[in-house]
Amino acid sequence: MRALGEHRSLLGLVAAAVGAVVGGAAVLFNALISLTGRLATGYPEYTEHIGAAHGAWGWAPWVFLLVSPAVAGLVYGPLIARFAPSAKGHGIPEVMLAVRRKGGAIPGRVAVVKLVASALTIGSGGSAGREGPIVQVGAALGSSIASALRMPTARVVLLAACGSGAGIAATFHAPLAGAVFALEVILTQFTAEAFGFVVIAAVASSVVARAFQGDEVVVSVGQALSFTSLADIGWVALVGLVAGLAGLGFSKLLYWLEDVIDAFWALTRLPQWSRPGVLGLVLGGGLVAFPYMFGSGYPLEERAIGGEYTVAFLLALMVGRAVFTSFTIGMGGSGGVFAPTLFIGAMAGAAFGQVVAPLASSGAGVFAVIGMGAAFAGAARAPMTAVLIIVEMTAQFSLILPMMLAVVIATGASRFLTRSTIYTEKLRRRGDVLDDPVEGTLLGTKPVVAWMAPVPELLHASAGIDEAVAALRRTRESVLPVVRGGAFVGLVTSLGLAERHQSDGRSPVALGDLELVDVSVDSLASPSRVLEALRASGLQALPVLNRDRRVIGWVSERDLVDRMYRDQRRAIEAREQSSWGSRFQERHPHRRPKRG
Repeated sequence: MRALGEHRSLLGLVAAAVGAVVGGAAVLFNALISLTGRLATGYPEYTEHIGAAHGAWGWAPWVFLLVSPAVAGLVYGPLIARFAPSAKGHGIPEVMLAVRRKGGAIPGRVAVVKLVASALTIGSGGSAGREGPIVQVGAALGSSIASALRMPTARVVLLAACGSGAGIAATFHAPLAGAVFALEVILTQFTAEAFGFVVIAAVASSVVARAFQGDEVVVSVGQALSFTSLADIGWVALVGLVAGLAGLGFSKLLYWLEDVIDAFWALTRLPQWSRPGVLGLVLGGGLVAFPYMFGSGYPLEERAIGGEYTVAFLLALMVGRAVFTSFTIGMGGSGGVFAPTLFIGAMAGAAFGQVVAPLASSGAGVFAVIGMGAAFAGAARAPMTAVLIIVEMTAQFSLILPMMLAVVIATGASRFLTRSTIYTEKLRRRGDVLDDPVEGTLLGTKPVVAWMAPVPELLHASAGIDEAVAALRRTRESVLPVVRGGAFVGLVTSLGLAERHQSDGRSPVALGDLELVDVSVDSLASPSRVLEALRASGLQALPVLNRDRRVIGWVSERDLVDRMYRDQRRAIEAREQSSWGSRFQERHPHRRPKRG
């Protein structure tokens, strides 16, 4: 089993297996959403039948629109609360935290609960996306497979990222965007090795999904859109700013409304598991008033890009999606915010395109597609993913150039106005830190009790100076701690003993009678405080004390140098990683080609 994590070729096979499994999970997820939609409305996609009675039982629209979210909430609410609380919400922040702070560990049951809960949420009318759930499902499957194969932590992290990228690839039929998403959002690092493995997983996932679901693009615009004139580049920059701000505004509304719902629910004193069921009636009432917000709404995006809606209705759809998605997530629903962000961007871009139509050469559909990428970039600040996923899910590869400009402007505006993204804000609000610069230092942020060394030797206050000299020679330390009744009273130093001997030449004095150095560090002190104490005292070592002033550990310059050496050796060994070809040549030097 260990060989699977050590050899790249075998790891590639595991990555492909993860991708294939996640692709199958994505197919199952879509089938569950379709099944739930048929049960709730009688149609697999209700937004194509707005105003129609139930397709199977003939109920009036207001009946099933009002009741379906509440019934589904009473099913998945207890399921999430009992088995996987992390399955609530949009999922991607939990994956980011697990990959970057928890060694990629995600319980396998999260995948099952997330599939069922998200299918019920979206299929019953919840205004949420499919990508967040499948990213969390994919990461959980990748993590579980790696853990089952007993791979090291670094490989668990990598395969969890492979699973998340495979989820995006299968959901949007966008293998390249899925791979870049795994690197840009989940891992936040780009290496050739990691890119290779996530691409393998993304391709395998996409192949499985296409085999079962066909090769159709996720958002069909009906025609090839073209950026007809470079004179429109100014409008592209402006729509990038407008759509980027719309995406950013959605991310702010998402958490504001969640706070409002949290405050209201606290007043009800009802259990958390009942929250989706009770508030599902409110969501159902909203769907009765505005049924266009049912589910993910991809057909509405296609019509908006095709120019079928007025500016006023486009703006109503944009605001409605932001409010309904925020409420769906805030009430405890399980679903993503990726697709709703794209929806908001499409509506903002289409409305912008119609407004500037008399002045621009490019059609409104061009600005709608560009707006999708800009909105996601403004919300998530993942520019490469934003460009690639839009052109892959719409097959409008000719719009890469204007898309890149709009996405960069949206990303810059978002970074200027706020420090968090739609994903990191959730973690920041609950105190989880993804990237702490101190973590990259040698000692990190762990308190000294987590990395201190054993005490070399304790000296009793009643011991004589000769005993202290012998102990200093034996331990090769320049200072040693002195205790009385188990409690620390000070440090005896070799320099202090030498000065004492030179001054009177007598040594039958007990250590407790000497002027000892009272310097130490608390067991919970941070590395910076310990280093500061060492630097200020001028000593080569310091004792670590607990609350009772008992010596429980030791920090020395010698140990710190040893840590620096080991860290340097690890870096050198990582730099000297070899390939199969180089190892073959080392073992068979006579087979190397002759030069000259």
